[in-house]
Amino acid sequence: MVASHFDRIPDLFLSPAADPESIRSQLQDAGIVDWEAAWKRLRNFAEDEGTRKLLVEWLPTLMSALYDAATPDMALICFERYVQAAPNREVLFRYFRANPRAIEILIRIVVNSQFLAEILISNPDYLPRIARYQQLAELKSREQFFEEAQAAIVGLTDEDLQLDALRRLQRWELLRIGACDSYGLINLRAVTVQLSLLTDAMVQACLAIAAERTGTDPQGFCVLAMGKLGGEELNYSSDIDLIFLAKSDSSRFSSLGQKLIRGLIHPTQSGFLYRVDMRLRPWGNSGALVATVESHLDYLRNKAMLWEKQAMLKARVIAGTFSVGQDFLKQAQQYLFNAPAEDVRENVRSMKSKIEANLEQKGKKWGEVKSGTGSIRDVEFVAQYHQMIHGGENPQVRSFNTLDALIRLADFSHIHADEYRILTDGYIFLRKIEHQLQLLHNKQVHNLPVDPLELDFLAIRLDFQSGEQFLDHYEKHCQAIRRVYDRYLGDNPRVISEDPATLVSPGLRRHLDRMDHEYSISFDDEEIELHARLAESLSDDSLVVVDAKMQEDGDWLVTIVAYDFLGELSLICGLFFVHRLDIIDLDVFTYESVLPSNPAPQISPRKP
Repeated sequence: MVASHFDRIPDLFLSPAADPESIRSQLQDAGIVDWEAAWKRLRNFAEDEGTRKLLVEWLPTLMSALYDAATPDMALICFERYVQAAPNREVLFRYFRANPRAIEILIRIVVNSQFLAEILISNPDYLPRIARYQQLAELKSREQFFEEAQAAIVGLTDEDLQLDALRRLQRWELLRIGACDSYGLINLRAVTVQLSLLTDAMVQACLAIAAERTGTDPQGFCVLAMGKLGGEELNYSSDIDLIFLAKSDSSRFSSLGQKLIRGLIHPTQSGFLYRVDMRLRPWGNSGALVATVESHLDYLRNKAMLWEKQAMLKARVIAGTFSVGQDFLKQAQQYLFNAPAEDVRENVRSMKSKIEANLEQKGKKWGEVKSGTGSIRDVEFVAQYHQMIHGGENPQVRSFNTLDALIRLADFSHIHADEYRILTDGYIFLRKIEHQLQLLHNKQVHNLPVDPLELDFLAIRLDFQSGEQFLDHYEKHCQAIRRVYDRYLGDNPRVISEDPATLVSPGLRRHLDRMDHEYSISFDDEEIELHARLAESLSDDSLVVVDAKMQEDGDWLVTIVAYDFLGELSLICGLFFVHRLDIIDLDVFTYESVLPSNPAPQISPRKP
């Protein structure tokens, strides 16, 4: 709703005896439920007559921004907290008058993320920087992040002050990246890379502080990142999995490693930097904190479990003496891809089964976007499984990043093009959900909310109209991902030695290649094969084919494949109506025509 719709609100605000009914109408038009509390808040914004006159000039913009917000009452409360935190209210109100876009930006941020809202409220001067959103989307390198970290601690000699300065810089960068994410200025890949490179720089800066405090020369010591950080796929709220390595004499670096961990996890006035997990090192928690390159290689050669080798696929050097880590990773490759394919399959499959059994035991199997059925883990495990069985003979499919690995696997036909689309689109969709869940309160949350209002709120933040619409999309993605997972890691997998491209008939391959990616998540394999066969049977003498099957509940599943003529779909729906058949559900997909003059077959499964 445009601000002009709320032009009456300034007069009501300035009137000493404004009509309560008019006030209620205007505030409820903005979507506010508790209009009396909201009116009291607005009245308290102005400290004197001067700020009151400034306020009314941008008040319609605020009301319009609240109307566009998913939760106007909550947004106004956060807005009030921001106003109260500002050091000079008159200066702030003049800024709002000159920059009405800043009001919309502030409301969007506080609605999308309570965590980012708290950063803004704690640092009111950040808003003008965030409002210049055209300049925010700069993609920074690890070196640039590190230079800014170094500049932040220049002149500080106290360790706590140094670490606090790093945390303030981190909070600003999280706000910047989160704002760019909210505005759609950068895509998911850029978001996760920026979060990861920021973390790399923070680890490197903390290592420098730790070296200074312990009097240890860090030459010959390096830090490997594993998991999401290693894959440059970090969330807004993630543990970081680290491994410490030394070229030789690892015991010399033990205190350095301990000090580094403390710098990352110890809270100061601005909070802590990261939760650190060191359990992926040789022998886990019982192993030495720092291992030599040679001892770690010996562990991989003789003692490491397959799941530990799988985890090493994501290893990446992020701090310290890079040549030490890079030399280790180069030598480690020979031990990661030498297991029999069936052993790899059973290992990956067993690990995923245990994860899902644990979720089911905790009652968390539904809506678990990270590890449930058809989840992020399904995509990652399919990619890692293929890398482990093909990476030995074809090093080009090796990659620490999931999306990059999928591209490489598709390029070399280890997965079919349609499987690539399903896994890639599903992974991006699920990671966006994960980000929204974690951005709200900066907590490691991976489960969809069960409360309908919370689900609607999440759906709106993800640009869906309702929770129901969002869930339909979510379940289709999960089902499609799981179908691909089952083809390789299910009860009846494809024969490992076969090329996926040879397992698809030419007709089916043509059919899939001409379909939008949404098609593959809407139907299962059996339905897709039926559609392809029906489409292949069309000819000049047979312009339409109908297949009908009665379902267990008594409904009919009707599939109509036909050449797509103007008005044809309306005619078909009209025939169902005339014959008193209700269309309960409907999916329609059309080919992109190979030749512009040819009509395109139309896939219209429907349940009348």
